[in-house]
Amino acid sequence: MSQEQSRFSGYKESSARAVLAVLFSASVWGVWLPVTRLGVTSQLQPIDISILRFFTAGALLLPVLWRKRSLIPWGHWKLMLLMVMAAGTPYLTIFAYGMRLTTTGQGAVLGPGVTGTMSLLLGALWLKERLLRRQWIGTALTLAGVAVIVVHEAFASGLHLVGFALVLLASLCWGTFTVSSRALRIEPLLGTALIGVGNALLLIPIGLIMHRFEGLATVSPLTLWIQIGYQGVLTGVLALITYVYAVNRLGAARAASFTPLAPVISTILGIWWLNDPYDVAVIAGLGLVVMGVLTANSSFTNSSRTNAN
Repeated sequence: MSQEQSRFSGYKESSARAVLAVLFSASVWGVWLPVTRLGVTSQLQPIDISILRFFTAGALLLPVLWRKRSLIPWGHWKLMLLMVMAAGTPYLTIFAYGMRLTTTGQGAVLGPGVTGTMSLLLGALWLKERLLRRQWIGTALTLAGVAVIVVHEAFASGLHLVGFALVLLASLCWGTFTVSSRALRIEPLLGTALIGVGNALLLIPIGLIMHRFEGLATVSPLTLWIQIGYQGVLTGVLALITYVYAVNRLGAARAASFTPLAPVISTILGIWWLNDPYDVAVIAGLGLVVMGVLTANSSFTNSSRTNAN
């Protein structure tokens, strides 16, 4: 095998691993959304979700942060702080409040469904990542899906519009995290440790002031363990590591373009598991988002093949 063929084979293997990593993340997030909605509509406050997630992740990742402390990019502390906050307590708390005021299907489209578009646009503006024509078409399809849901709600009850705004704001936060982590090119495990430990420290005074530690003591053990396992371990550690890995290998735009696959899982689980209502606007919006994802990813596939050849 020639050196050029060897490099091409290594490129394909690395790209395949990164795609599998981001698909794992998207699947975890697809289940995470109805798990979060179940928590905040039963016994938990939105800030409780952040406490359970980041206290668990922070405790698990504190040894990692200590071992890798010499690799922390202190010279880019502002960008690092932005990354930690954009994927941390502000993002998760805003999203949890939004999910209290929306259905799972609506939140799925406006949350995971929009993060890819946010990251695409921020990547183009901030990192100067060149977007191809099909990516722009994919973005337009995703935005059309959002418009269908928002306009339908505006002409119906209008009760969920505040929730829509909160979920969209959370999506912007996640898009900012995606692009800032790409700009830092930080090691996935270190980046996840910084987010987990940093937000756990932030939540100590917040939890004390809001008396949420006492509140959590009254929650049923089953609810706590479900949220600790899913929020803290799967979402706060494993999915974040695999996502940052994919961002570093594929680029912010391509990695983020897979995340709207999560709404399909979320919507199905919301209807089947939580008995959430759904309507034609949710189905149409979800369909447009999925079409946008497929369109955006097909452009990357063609581009990768062209560049490799």
